[in-house]
Amino acid sequence: MLHYMEKKLGGGKVQSQKQFLDHDRKVLRYYCEFQSRPFILTYFLADDTVEVLEVHSQNDGFDSFTKLLARRKLPETNEVKQPGQAFIGDNYLTCDEIFPDSVINVFGHMLTILGVDGYTQNYYATTYRRDFPQSGHFPAEPRDRVIQEVPPHTNLMGGECDSLGYIKRLVPHRPKVDEFKALDNDKKILRFTARFNTRVPEDFDRRFIISFYLSDDTISIYEPLQKNSGIIPGKFL
Repeated sequence: MLHYMEKKLGGGKVQSQKQFLDHDRKVLRYYCEFQSRPFILTYFLADDTVEVLEVHSQNDGFDSFTKLLARRKLPETNEVKQPGQAFIGDNYLTCDEIFPDSVINVFGHMLTILGVDGYTQNYYATTYRRDFPQSGHFPAEPRDRVIQEVPPHTNLMGGECDSLGYIKRLVPHRPKVDEFKALDNDKKILRFTARFNTRVPEDFDRRFIISFYLSDDTISIYEPLQKNSGIIPGKFL
């Protein structure tokens, strides 16, 4: 009676205790593919259970559900039967039934074996005299980085900081302004005259007025009118 209760509660001796002690922490790893998507099938020699994980790369466009099959014994067929009509006996996948050209059926997902790791290759060569190719899933090359170009400010509404806020956030935060600096330096402007540092004859005589606003550290550049220059005057920056 005590042995029955212990077994019912999940305790007691394991039927494959020798197999568990001989092959504990020994796994076989198969690199598979299904519909051009990479998978890793792990076979645990200790209890003949299988785990299937999907390999993801950065920005691959698939959901991040990495585990296709949790660790469990994989039945040879996934047919749904009526109660009492299930197969009697051991009808689960074992490692001796896997060959280099095998296609493993994981509940409708037909996984094609592309290669194995070094331990699995050595295990099949010494145990079953089968030659599995050694290969793995290499990470996909990252996509070309897209440089985001900031559009120029139109000066219609708000300042340039307001426009940059909509680029960085969907709901922009209010730009932080140094109020003391803005009040102390209101309408205080530093003006400089400048010209192009160039040897191009058409631009050598062009003159500019650079205005530096002390209230918010912004700059504006204006090109004044010059007679017979052929250049339209106005706002340069």
